[in-house]
Amino acid sequence: MALAMKLQQIRPKQIQPAAASSESSEAWADFKCAPVFKGIEEELTKNGASLVKKMKAVYCFKVKNGPGGKNGVWVVDVKNGSGAVRFDPKGKGDCTLTMDDGDMLKMMTGKLNAQQAFFQGKLKIAGNMALAMKLQEIKPKAKL
Repeated sequence: MALAMKLQQIRPKQIQPAAASSESSEAWADFKCAPVFKGIEEELTKNGASLVKKMKAVYCFKVKNGPGGKNGVWVVDVKNGSGAVRFDPKGKGDCTLTMDDGDMLKMMTGKLNAQQAFFQGKLKIAGNMALAMKLQEIKPKAKL
């Protein structure tokens, strides 16, 4: 239960949904939750080295039911270098979170409680569960 509550704390406060686009040069750009990962990337750009020292983990976010029913995988690496975020369909992590695209955006913007999502089966966590509790450290602080 505490794990799901900690997940709620990583959500960026002012994320706007990604604009719908019929053509995209990036495979990830049309996912509703794409701005969440952009915000995490910006936070790593600012504070990556210190976050890597604290967290020492690779997180894998498996996003289901994206645009056109596609699935996407973001890897948030806060274990190596200054940290990085990448869209990688074959990505793996020490801790894996799986959720629908719309629900991921809702949870990260505070419209869906992480604890409720977890207990309703909307949020699945695999791998090192203790690492999921550290996710609050990479919460984007910049306005998105």
